[in-house]
Amino acid sequence: MKFILKNSFFKLLFLSFFLLSSCSDDDNQSVFDQTPSERVAERITELQNLLLSQPNGYKAVYFTKNDERGGFTTYMQFNADGTVRQTSDFDDDSTLQNSSYEVRLGTTTELVFTTRNHITKGTDPTAVTEVINGFPTGLGFFGTSVFQYFSNDNGVITFRDVRNSDTALMVLYPTNFTDFDTESIAAVNTLRAQIPRIAEPDLYQVLEIENGEETIKYDFIYDEARRFSNSSGFSETEIINITFGIAYTEDGITISPALESGGESYSDFTYDEATERFISTVNGTNASIYYSNSPAFVNPNDLVDLEILGPTGFLYRRSLGDNALTSGTHDEMLAGIEANIGLAFGSTWQVSQYQLSIDFESDDCDTFLFVQIVRADGAAFNLFYCFLKGEINNERLFLTYNGPGGGASGQVESIMMPLIDFLSTPSGLIFTRNGSFTSNLFNFSNPAGTFTNSDSGIRVYGLFFG
Repeated sequence: MKFILKNSFFKLLFLSFFLLSSCSDDDNQSVFDQTPSERVAERITELQNLLLSQPNGYKAVYFTKNDERGGFTTYMQFNADGTVRQTSDFDDDSTLQNSSYEVRLGTTTELVFTTRNHITKGTDPTAVTEVINGFPTGLGFFGTSVFQYFSNDNGVITFRDVRNSDTALMVLYPTNFTDFDTESIAAVNTLRAQIPRIAEPDLYQVLEIENGEETIKYDFIYDEARRFSNSSGFSETEIINITFGIAYTEDGITISPALESGGESYSDFTYDEATERFISTVNGTNASIYYSNSPAFVNPNDLVDLEILGPTGFLYRRSLGDNALTSGTHDEMLAGIEANIGLAFGSTWQVSQYQLSIDFESDDCDTFLFVQIVRADGAAFNLFYCFLKGEINNERLFLTYNGPGGGASGQVESIMMPLIDFLSTPSGLIFTRNGSFTSNLFNFSNPAGTFTNSDSGIRVYGLFFG
């Protein structure tokens, strides 16, 4: 009996070893039935065939660096001879252009655009200029021309950016066009039609999230040059910042990274003509972006800052450059004043700057407006207008006009009234603090802010000086 058990044990042990060896051999066969070079060649062939499988091309949505930049769309038609035909919504130039591409081995299988075309505009440092240490510096979109093949999901091809692998993504979608040349150009025009809907506000934009239990509002600030939003909200005692890149779509916008709130994720926003809102609906909740005459919130700390900064003087000066926070209606107001000055005195004049000093204690013209008017030949004259002391009520600044100062101020008072009325609106001015001063030309450490007249739709951005 013992002999039989012993033999059974060895038989089981032998059988187990045989089965394990067989499995191991099978695994080795599946893993090593191709040489490394064969596996690389297969992957390259796979990507090349995918690119050529769509005779009317792909729509490529490329977010170059979604923590600092937005995205743009390029329509691509790949050809077997190594050429690719492209147009894009990157800028006003949507002409179809031919260039070269390769599918090759780099750190992994890569799609490389070897000559310039629309997609390589993302690598151009002159496409976007930023001011660093007071000097305009070209930085562009931080893009690349080399893309790592990541995945194929039923014909949708995803690539990683070798330069910004954690914050950049390019996804190719089949266009389903029947005529690439005609339909790609039309598609670009449709995409660019979204720009004035989101990038040309006169006053404020609001990002609002409604989840059924509460409504959360953020000030939505959009930088068109970078296609990037830095939105901020106020919760109890702290500022909450949300940043994401934006790309235009046929029916709205898409954002990256997605907006996360209340357990939901919002990325695709459709423009609604009736409400003039970009809306994303997820599981019965909504996120929307829209224009408003008032900000999403007024930070009480801003008004505390204003009481300190006001007497030092707020300055708007044209030579300091442009900032999108100054509304188009503000510039139109100044243009009207300049035209009337020209009619009254001849020649061409410009409102070169104005300063507002706010005193919260005294009515003795300690709150005043100083305006400098400059003629084309360099001649200039200065104007002064008095206000009663500044008052803050219901989170707004109230200024009461009290007449002109000396010199030519009274002579041109009627011409200057649009600017005076802007500052002395009966509804009060909305003040927002905007960090330190920045423009398309300069960065200064001076505190910066905006004053908004929600009745007239005029807003001005400037700095405070001591």
